[in-house]
Amino acid sequence: MTTCAIYVRQSMDKATGIDRQLVRCRALAASRGWDVVAEFEDNAVSAYKTRGSGSAWSKLLASDAEVIVSVNLDRLLRGQADLLTIIVTGKTVATVEGDLDLTTADGRFRAELLTSLATFETNRKRERHIRANESRVASGLPVPGKRRYGFEPGNVVEREAEADVIRKAYADLLAGRSLRSIAAEWGRPPARVRTVLINPSYAGWVQRRGQLFEAAPEVARIVDRETWQAAQDLLMDESRRVGPGPKPRHLLTTIARCECGERMHSASRYYKCATGEPHSTIDRVTLDNYVKARLAIILTEDAGTPAVGEVGPLASRLRELEDERSRWTTVAALPGADMAQATRELARIASEAEKASRELGTARVAGHHAALIDDVMAAIQETLARGEDEDGILDLDLGEFTHYFDALDLDLRRGLVESKVTVTVAHGGKVTVAAR
Repeated sequence: MTTCAIYVRQSMDKATGIDRQLVRCRALAASRGWDVVAEFEDNAVSAYKTRGSGSAWSKLLASDAEVIVSVNLDRLLRGQADLLTIIVTGKTVATVEGDLDLTTADGRFRAELLTSLATFETNRKRERHIRANESRVASGLPVPGKRRYGFEPGNVVEREAEADVIRKAYADLLAGRSLRSIAAEWGRPPARVRTVLINPSYAGWVQRRGQLFEAAPEVARIVDRETWQAAQDLLMDESRRVGPGPKPRHLLTTIARCECGERMHSASRYYKCATGEPHSTIDRVTLDNYVKARLAIILTEDAGTPAVGEVGPLASRLRELEDERSRWTTVAALPGADMAQATRELARIASEAEKASRELGTARVAGHHAALIDDVMAAIQETLARGEDEDGILDLDLGEFTHYFDALDLDLRRGLVESKVTVTVAHGGKVTVAAR
């Protein structure tokens, strides 16, 4: 009796499609009186995806079946290379649409012709999809595809429960919580949560080939642009990258720096230089208490200083510099242009733009930390009001501030310290706490 192996494939993960193919292939094998020795399924495998070792395709080629049964060549082959691979095995192909004896010249010619036609149609369909997707993006609509977290299928209308989770994540991040703690709340790896939060789709952009386009009015904006951009300023900060290790459990872990420049980590009851060398080591409680006291004093001194620059004027200045850069770039391309002057101006603009961008990032983050800082300042002002003596000398009640500070969530405490001071520990235990 002739032995056969059934092969079925589909691009989308839908069990009904596979089941329908199996029914038709089994019926064909039964009508021929063939013995089905194996069935191979490549589910959710597109025509462009490599079917390598371990795939149903590779197992099919290695099987002892004399005949391969499939619904049609489109399901079985992706191109001439696949056809040649089957020819080498010496197997015959039978499809619901007709048989192909690949051991004869006529059979191989027909197979090559049908495969070429199938490849042509696949490529033409792909081109239509590309044109359709580009047209959608030009209209401000996302391309069809996998449902994005926070949106209903089609990625136009928000799914309220998920959108609320995303909004809370942005708010928590900007309030000082770590990405790691937000990820723990989501039950996902920090890298996955970071990928979600850097997606510009949540702020009303459509992304295509690395470019951003303004989304159409009907596309939901889950967060506003300022919130999204402030989050990017935090997430793109290399110092806040989340490593694979455990969540920090102490106030100054990775925030305090050894005099050599390396971060300090907690070891037993100490903070130690991460290099492992005999560099700076200091008692953890001692350093925590000293930094809290210095933080209170620095916040007190900041009470009368001007706030960080406002976002609006800084953003406008950055746009002006970008326009100026474009003008000088155009001038430099003109015949007879003074290249020396153009080079000087472009260098000046680059320097000013870098400074403006840095200040803008600081302003965005500071604006979203404002509520926490206001609460801390209010607590400090209360202790100051009670601690001012008759000569007007301020007597800050550090015990009361410490009690307030320690009641905050660890992420908020760490965020506040990191945003306001730098901590450096020298060999011998000398500590420098400077305002940012």
